[in-house]
Amino acid sequence: MNYTAEEKTLLTRVQRDIPLVPDPVSALARDTGLPVKRAADILARMKHEGVIRNISGIFNAASLGYVSSLVAFSLADADVDRAASLISSHPGVSHNYLRDHHYNLWFTLAVEGQGLFEKTVASLAAAARAREFLVLRNEKLFKLGVRFSLDGTGDDRASENGTAETAPSGGLSPDEKEAVRLLQADLPLLERPFIRIIEERKGRLDEALLLATGNALKQRGVLRRYSAVLRHRKAGYRANAMTAWKPESVEQLERAAALMKNEPSVSHLYARTVYPGKWEYPLFAMVHASDENELSELVSRFSRETGIKDYLSLKSLKEYKKERVAYFSDRFNEWNTGEMT
Repeated sequence: MNYTAEEKTLLTRVQRDIPLVPDPVSALARDTGLPVKRAADILARMKHEGVIRNISGIFNAASLGYVSSLVAFSLADADVDRAASLISSHPGVSHNYLRDHHYNLWFTLAVEGQGLFEKTVASLAAAARAREFLVLRNEKLFKLGVRFSLDGTGDDRASENGTAETAPSGGLSPDEKEAVRLLQADLPLLERPFIRIIEERKGRLDEALLLATGNALKQRGVLRRYSAVLRHRKAGYRANAMTAWKPESVEQLERAAALMKNEPSVSHLYARTVYPGKWEYPLFAMVHASDENELSELVSRFSRETGIKDYLSLKSLKEYKKERVAYFSDRFNEWNTGEMT
């Protein structure tokens, strides 16, 4: 898809971070040098055309008291669609894909507490008739951020780095939990959008308290950012693969991670759990490209430059679900007290 210079500038900007202020569209217009009406029209059209998937808060699950992980099931072909539908119905599942591997159904799951997480995975595996499954925890985070640069500024290089996420001591106050609930709503493109969100979601915070609480959560790292997520294919990135790498040493893994972290084509980069004799590919990198040829060339180049010869390029055969988890939603209680418990 061809975009104007104004559209590229604005689409790149809204992926980075949107100010939590009463009129965020006006703030974005000032930041990008666009008239307010022009910025609002571009955003409305991009949402209507499906380029912008949604605009809302992106939270650190562990800081909210949630345990999250990538999970892979090995399923018989005849069971895949039924199992995928069951798994996608869980409110803590954000991504769910069919991939070309013995472990063929891959999903991310977030629930409150380690005990409930393990129970939920076991329940899903039994109901899905999984032959085997892996819980691939985030042991170390090198890069996180799906930000596609359309204006050449390199914003897609932005990342969040660190070790595995851990929950902070204490917890969230009732007002903070309410702010999380409200800031997960898709931003309406109005002059005072947060008032509309509060009204529609029957929120018990007023606009000023919601924004103040949201900004405080951002300062603490609980709210990673408030931003737009694009549909990568509509943004011009039509090919992607989840790659998994088997380095020969910890030192080679660290060198490879340092190299891939600076690659604009890599959005997610983690060290994940290893299961000797069962799964021995600790380094995960999500790679995006404009087409399949470019994708293949990128992955081959990473292999040459890192020296890692043993790797997997797991392309998505089918997307079953892709949406943000609605933390503190009543749907979790409904699920936990339903048939799967």
